[in-house]
Amino acid sequence: MKKGISFDYSDASVLVTGGSNGIGLAIARAYKEAGADVTITGRRTAAGDYDHDLSDFAYQQLDVGSRDSLEALARSLDRLDILVNNAGGAQDNEWGHDGFDQSLNINVASAFHLSTACKPLLEASEFEGGASIIGIASMTSFFGYEWTPGYGAAKAALVQLVKTLGISWGPNGIRANAVAAGMTRTNLTAPAIDGMPEMIEGMLARQGIKRVGEAEDIAAAALFLTSPAASWVTGQTLAVDGGFSTGMA
Repeated sequence: MKKGISFDYSDASVLVTGGSNGIGLAIARAYKEAGADVTITGRRTAAGDYDHDLSDFAYQQLDVGSRDSLEALARSLDRLDILVNNAGGAQDNEWGHDGFDQSLNINVASAFHLSTACKPLLEASEFEGGASIIGIASMTSFFGYEWTPGYGAAKAALVQLVKTLGISWGPNGIRANAVAAGMTRTNLTAPAIDGMPEMIEGMLARQGIKRVGEAEDIAAAALFLTSPAASWVTGQTLAVDGGFSTGMA
């Protein structure tokens, strides 16, 4: 977590899907540093199959595109205070029917199915400020990008989903919010950031803060939104993008 920021998640139970790399891993580490018990998911069989150390976390393999796998994951948990629906990503050939359907499935349908499966656990939470669901949205939630028709539609739908969950499940003690990440350095985006300087310069021209985001920027926002400090915040999407969504090129 960034210097000067302190959260206390002692005894909180947190699930981060796609927590084996990138933004998900940064979120998982931030919760762990704040005292939480953290479970992460990934596509590989075991935590030891990754090149980096994941021993701080409980690990479960997950096919995020399978409803059965999502429901089995929820059944495996004894308790849950915070669910971070992070897993997802753009798919190959989203202009093809199969690629488009797959992107919707893993980026928004999975969040609905896992949230619904975890609802009884979240309802039973005694975490101060209420249990929370976090979605990881994107600038494609707000802007059209010609190469991601499925991903963009799914991320826009995720913004609407947290609104619906927030208004519908608030009476059950569950809050739902999203973080819309701008261009953030991860293992997946680093090749584009380092290899396409003209594209990055165009993005930075829109931003008030002239740098690419770090995964820790997204993690800090997630921890705030699930903390007691945000106990009256639900159904919202917080853009963490250096001002990209408010600027003009």
